[in-house]
Amino acid sequence: MNKHPKIKLKIDKEADTKNCINFVRSEKKGSKRQFLLWFLPDDFKYILSKNFKDIERNKIIKEYTKHIYKLREKEIKKGLAKAQKDWQKIEKGYFKLVDKIFKNHPWSKGNYRGIISIWHMYPRYIKQKIFFFPYQHKIPKFSNKVIAHEMLHFIFFDYLEEKYNLEEHSKVKNKPDDYIWKISEVFNNVIEDWQPYNKLIKENPKPYTGTEKMFQKMKKQWREKQDIDWLLEEWFVKVG
Repeated sequence: MNKHPKIKLKIDKEADTKNCINFVRSEKKGSKRQFLLWFLPDDFKYILSKNFKDIERNKIIKEYTKHIYKLREKEIKKGLAKAQKDWQKIEKGYFKLVDKIFKNHPWSKGNYRGIISIWHMYPRYIKQKIFFFPYQHKIPKFSNKVIAHEMLHFIFFDYLEEKYNLEEHSKVKNKPDDYIWKISEVFNNVIEDWQPYNKLIKENPKPYTGTEKMFQKMKKQWREKQDIDWLLEEWFVKVG
């Protein structure tokens, strides 16, 4: 039997502070700036002003995060308890389904941690086995959607590394620099759209802008044959 990771969901204000600092530093320039606008609350977008030096911006981020965690302490603790309870209800079914998708590929060993976030996007760090999820959301049980999505990324990249020696930021010949990232997101969207998964998580996947055609093609392929090896070969071997 495949040994499944035990995910620790936790509150970590310092980690969430670094989450924002890192996200702002990495996304404030270039085509992914839109992600940053999604990430920040409306009342905090002023932090992107060019008037701030990095050291000033980081100090403001730290103070803002500290303030919000103090102001919403009860809501954040309540959100953590709710997320733990909701995940526990579907955990067994989720891992059983993922085992089927990845042919009982063993989960990589590690300390899998989900950290509560006050921000509006939820990055993950593959090597560290860390992801972020919301303490509250207008969509019921949204934390389950985020946890399931990120865990799918963890096993996808582990599988891809074993089969093709490719990592998250590896380059594929004759493909855009973000090709692997796009494939990983589209794959998740396809699985989230798949009836057995959708029945469990009740997801309504929305492909990122620029990946819609990839999504439609991969969805058609997955409906034709639910075989992860065949699917990856179509996107990493048979592509020109």
